Amino acid sequence: MNKTRLQQLGQLLNTSVVTKVLTEAEWVRQGGKKHPEAGQILQTPDKCVVVTRVQGSELECIDIDGTLSPLEAELLGWAVKQNSVRPSSGASDLERQARRLGEWIQQSVTAGEWRAEVPDRMELRNRLFDGMVPFLLLCEQLEDKEPSYGELEKTIRTFLADDTLLIPLREHEWLVLSSDGILTEADSDGDEMLGHEETKELLASLTEGLHELITSEWGGECHIAVGEPIVPSENAVRIVATLRETIFLGRKFHVGMQIHLPWLVHLERLLSGIPETVRSRFVEEMMGRPDLFTDSETVATLDAFFSMDCNVSETAKKLFIHRNTLLYRLDKIKHEAGLDVRSFNDAVLVRILLLLYKVTKRK
Repeated sequence: MNKTRLQQLGQLLNTSVVTKVLTEAEWVRQGGKKHPEAGQILQTPDKCVVVTRVQGSELECIDIDGTLSPLEAELLGWAVKQNSVRPSSGASDLERQARRLGEWIQQSVTAGEWRAEVPDRMELRNRLFDGMVPFLLLCEQLEDKEPSYGELEKTIRTFLADDTLLIPLREHEWLVLSSDGILTEADSDGDEMLGHEETKELLASLTEGLHELITSEWGGECHIAVGEPIVPSENAVRIVATLRETIFLGRKFHVGMQIHLPWLVHLERLLSGIPETVRSRFVEEMMGRPDLFTDSETVATLDAFFSMDCNVSETAKKLFIHRNTLLYRLDKIKHEAGLDVRSFNDAVLVRILLLLYKVTKRK
């Protein structure tokens, strides 16, 4: 609310009116309802606080000295709410509804309410069908101007489906929900019933395609995480938190990777929770040669070996080298590090050491 309107409101009410910012937690502590919206009012014996705008976990409010009559409070709340939902130039009803849902999801994630269900007051709730595929899109560095909501929605729908929903969350971050029908359409075998592993392979392929589309249109650095089909009315908050963590772990442990799959970062999630001092000490104690992972060829060989489930033949194909060349490299690692990655226990240790080294070397 601008200064002129504040002065006009103060004159109408014959009292002092000022603006202030509260966190959602402060609002709740003072007696306000959870998940506040513009137009909600909190009355205390000596003042009245009105929410004028919700920005993530922060609330822009006006603080009014004294109390309001029930009619004054109702009229003021109505006026503020009407002003807050006034669409920006060119904004569609769908965009306004999507932004409103995105604000609610962001507030719930910030509050740690991962099990919160989308409330009935959200207009898009009736478009959240069971079995939707969630993508989290994070584009922090776009070469060209960031696309508008309409441009990005149109581009994504050309790749996924017409009933796909684009929900803005934070700056440069969007939740994309698409019908699970995209999985059967992407399945070249045409199987009606997809297995769990087949589903994950198709999701990875779709994510790569979406990433290629976004970067070809706008360039820059773009990260995308995908989850298995969910019931979004019940799990929207949880999946956003999960996919955010997936992108965070992927960027932390696998620099340069831009496609992030939650089922591939279980070990990274565990290691991330270990204190930094413990991680560093473990690396120092376990590595026979501190400079082992400074050799790019060694790191590339191990990355490929682990990505191919420690299969020698498949790793050699992936690296475009002869099988004997790969065996020579693995023997060299065994000689220099004292760990044989063809042995299960040693492979686990080397996998952990490599992940930790990738983090500690950047400290």
